Amino acid sequence: MKYYLIGFVLFISASVASADNHESGVSDGSKPFVLIARMQSKLDSVNDVVELSRLADKAVKASEPGMLLHTFEQDPNDPLGFVWTEVYADSSALIFHLENPPLQKYLNDVSPLLDSFTVELYGSVSAEAVQMLRATGTPTTLYETKFGYIRSLRP
Repeated sequence: MKYYLIGFVLFISASVASADNHESGVSDGSKPFVLIARMQSKLDSVNDVVELSRLADKAVKASEPGMLLHTFEQDPNDPLGFVWTEVYADSSALIFHLENPPLQKYLNDVSPLLDSFTVELYGSVSAEAVQMLRATGTPTTLYETKFGYIRSLRP
């Protein structure tokens, strides 16, 4: 397993609390959650970043059934800014994503083309998944869930 540091300063929230389990401060990671990854392309690399991201999206769609939503957006106020919006079925889906060879290839290829890359997590994420993401060296902020719910999509 290979990870690459992208960015400048590592900020990690110390809390992994969730609305489901405030007592223990950790989640079992069995519920869906959102990951937002913000990227800043180097000036001369925008087209390459977009193409590499398109290929990564295709590979993730084909290989990650636990990725419920995977979109790549361009910042409307900054032509060099991009955002990955990802919804995971559960924490094991994030762990799979981090270990997935197409993602590792993408990070290896896109990293030299970026000025920054940060991750934000929203929702209940297992300590194991958070630790694995932290181990990549990617600047990560974990937002503590105070309250809310997840609506079941099952009939």
